[in-house]
Amino acid sequence: MDIKKVYNFRPVGNIKNREGKTLKEGRLYRSGHLFKLESRYFETVENLGIREIIDLRNSKEIARKPDHLPEGIVYKNESAFEDEGDQLDQARKLVLKGKVKGDDAEKRMLDFYRNYVTEHPEVIRKIVTEILESDTPVLYHCTAGKDRTGIITALVLTVLRFDQETIVNDYLLSNNYRQKLVDKRLRLARSFHFIYPKLDIGVLEKLSWVERAYLDAAFNEIHKEYGSTDRYVQEVLGISEEKREEYIRKFTD
Repeated sequence: MDIKKVYNFRPVGNIKNREGKTLKEGRLYRSGHLFKLESRYFETVENLGIREIIDLRNSKEIARKPDHLPEGIVYKNESAFEDEGDQLDQARKLVLKGKVKGDDAEKRMLDFYRNYVTEHPEVIRKIVTEILESDTPVLYHCTAGKDRTGIITALVLTVLRFDQETIVNDYLLSNNYRQKLVDKRLRLARSFHFIYPKLDIGVLEKLSWVERAYLDAAFNEIHKEYGSTDRYVQEVLGISEEKREEYIRKFTD
């Protein structure tokens, strides 16, 4: 779907779970932020049947770039990462000063993924429940639509019994949908490197793309803390086996 200035906007659907059931098209959508959603695309959003939007960004991100939405959309903000102490801004400054290298950037990403699934389980539960309980198509997003949105998508697909390989493949599609944007940013960074001569381009690459290792870190943390994804679904997400089967019937054919 070509909605200009909104990146990584795509449906989650037409994939098969472990039981051979196909995720229904037109129920789940994901994207980057909608700050630059132009009014001419409001009809596109409405025609997709989207009536609910879940914003996964923190309050500071939203204050800087609030979503621009059609009237009548139910907007909800559910952040499992509030960035106390302006960690993101501080990290950006360190990157520009060349004080963050590629290896450190990778470690930060891995730590973020591990923490996201375990630090605020009550928020993660609420987000996943909101998505699965929605009776109309729902769109959820963060800033780039790749990390927080990617993790939430992976958890929703886990509840619906999709295998790990299918989940990872859907997650990695963000690299395809964001390729032009990232390539442009990296070209600009190289062209104007004299402005921030200490900037490590490798850091930008680590922060701009998604990698299998990032999502693996989240699932490895789940296995470490809870023993299995099934226990995580039951104990953290609060979804019983009966409710899980109900969701599978609801979202798959």
